[in-house]
Amino acid sequence: MQPKSFYLLRPTMFLGSFLLFLVQPMIAKMILPWFGGSAAVWTSCMMFFQVMLVLGYAYCYFLRRWLTCWAAFFCHCVVLAAACCFLPIIPNPELRPATGDGLNFAVALTLLLTVGLPYFALSANSTLVQLWYEALTTSDQEPSHNGSATYRLYAVSNLGSMLGLLLYPFLIEPLATLSAQAWIWSVGFLIYALLCVVTAWPTMRLKHWQLAAEPAVARAVSLSDICLWFLLAGVASVILLATTNLMCQEIASVPFLWILPLAAYLLSFIICFEKPKLYHRAVFLPLLCVSIILGIGVVQSHLYVSIALQISVMTAVCFFASMVCHGELERLKPPPSKLTAFYLTIAVGGAVGGIFTAVVAPIIFVHFIEFQLAIIACLALATLQVYRTCPKPAMLLTVLGCGFAASVTLASLMLQTSGTLEKDALITRQRNEYGIVMVTEDKSYRRFVSGNVDHGGQNLDSNLAFEPSGYYTKNSGVGIAFRRMREFKQSSGQTPGVKACVVGMGIGAMLAWCQPEDHFSFYELNPAVEEIAKTHFSFLDRYHQQADVFIGDGRVLLERQLAQSGGDRFDLLFVDAFSSDAIPQHLITSQCVDLYLKQLNPDGMLIFHITNRFVDLRPVIASHANEKGLDSFVRENKNGPQDKGTLWVCLSRNETLLSATWMDPLESTWPSAMPKIRWTDDFAPLAPVTKWNFKIDVEAIQDSQSKPLPKGNQPSAPSNE
Repeated sequence: MQPKSFYLLRPTMFLGSFLLFLVQPMIAKMILPWFGGSAAVWTSCMMFFQVMLVLGYAYCYFLRRWLTCWAAFFCHCVVLAAACCFLPIIPNPELRPATGDGLNFAVALTLLLTVGLPYFALSANSTLVQLWYEALTTSDQEPSHNGSATYRLYAVSNLGSMLGLLLYPFLIEPLATLSAQAWIWSVGFLIYALLCVVTAWPTMRLKHWQLAAEPAVARAVSLSDICLWFLLAGVASVILLATTNLMCQEIASVPFLWILPLAAYLLSFIICFEKPKLYHRAVFLPLLCVSIILGIGVVQSHLYVSIALQISVMTAVCFFASMVCHGELERLKPPPSKLTAFYLTIAVGGAVGGIFTAVVAPIIFVHFIEFQLAIIACLALATLQVYRTCPKPAMLLTVLGCGFAASVTLASLMLQTSGTLEKDALITRQRNEYGIVMVTEDKSYRRFVSGNVDHGGQNLDSNLAFEPSGYYTKNSGVGIAFRRMREFKQSSGQTPGVKACVVGMGIGAMLAWCQPEDHFSFYELNPAVEEIAKTHFSFLDRYHQQADVFIGDGRVLLERQLAQSGGDRFDLLFVDAFSSDAIPQHLITSQCVDLYLKQLNPDGMLIFHITNRFVDLRPVIASHANEKGLDSFVRENKNGPQDKGTLWVCLSRNETLLSATWMDPLESTWPSAMPKIRWTDDFAPLAPVTKWNFKIDVEAIQDSQSKPLPKGNQPSAPSNE
């Protein structure tokens, strides 16, 4: 007779998995501002989560192999009690890093000290519940074959995981502050811990772990099977993280874009392990090949592809690749007696894939090619499996389809690594946790490129090298701000000289506006950018006595400086930070604007550079201006011989500062119908300001292939300086 606690197995499995995946975007969002809002933060978080999952599965393997049921029960009770000591899961502000160095280690340490043990306990949930299920439904006298039911519990786990992921961006994140989310999750964990104790209590009467007897025809597990478990799990993990990186690098690092590929990844798990008959190679291999070809096209032409099309195609690639990998994994699953070894191997494969993407790839590759490499590996594994198990006609069709898709992917990889896609000569290329930066050069101009976006440069003609150009010309938001501030100081009898703060240094090209009495404070997240600025450009060298450079997240450093010395009181504060084309959200929230205003003089000016292909941030800035009683000036430059297309918004407490007669012809108007959107640290919805449209910008492609503008003034996306 089954104990009453038997009926708590599925709720325990579901709640544990729900909390396991709910905490991932929640804790990542909490610490995202501490690390510059970079897309790499989520990759580092996923690496940590995958490693902890391995430790959780290894822990279950240890319990099953070396401890009796009653000893395992008491051991897990101790783990749960210790995990409760970490509640509530609110990160300690003292864990904030001082610099931008060592991102992966800093993220891992923060997560370990905040949610490490609770996450470890939850990572053991799936395997432990299945072990309890087998122990409670099997006796030595009456063996039964519960293998399929045991594996269906794995689908219950993934269903809870999926629900946790999907509820976060659409329900939990919009309705609850981060602190409230932490407390709600912590209460959920306490309920889960109680369920675990009640559910596992009956196993204490068992002398030994009892698993279902293996069928007489059970297939033996070979070394090749174990290798395939590892490789299929690892390749799926790399595709998941590489796809997420591609989307977040160009749009924004936000929970929605973290969760969408992960949800597709988990959905494939649910389908393959709950309804394995739904996985048909004849259906999913062709779909995978088609999605790969479309995905490679998006990767190669993403500068001209809408955000909706990018997200749709890349998510499709992630889903179909995951379906193939997990479908083949399900076909290779062992009998329940090898359950812990199977899950442990899958977890190790996923963790190795995460470590490869987050740590190894930025070290060994100077291009972002792990996406293409993982796609080729996925196709190769699928072909191998078909070769091992299918007749020759099916094998021939698979080779033709997968071979063509692999050829397209390989061609993309070769184009990317050979420099064929680059119009100018490559001077240097560097890659670290924050992305790829490089310097290119033609006969008269040297450019700084972050990701795939031109972020300005310097004229090689010594007579023009220190003239304002690109994004910072006379009629840009920067030029207007400097001209007006100097004019205002002179008319009001103030000491000459402008004290400027720039969040997002780039190559320091804004120093072209520097005069002898001025002083600049630059805040740059990526250490590689400072190295490039000092090595390959001369702005910082020429004005080194008038420019201070601080490496780390601008918001964190400004907060610390304000707390320690009361701030510097700047005349101009520029927010000009980009990662490729993505603007870190935490630098544009209401709380961050309050910080900027505390650092500004009463007659100072706050200037936002909000040029973006995919996101219109004017409603957000307008909301801040209305909320804080600031006057505004909008300057939108069009592409032309002397200017790059840019959008700037200047804010000030002093109406006079933004109302000079000469500025009137330069002022642009706010859109006639703007939604009211207020971004805070707890709530910053991206969807309402996103330019959703399924189209390819054909005109932009034609413009890029036409005769270029004068060197140094070619149109491109926003600058990082």
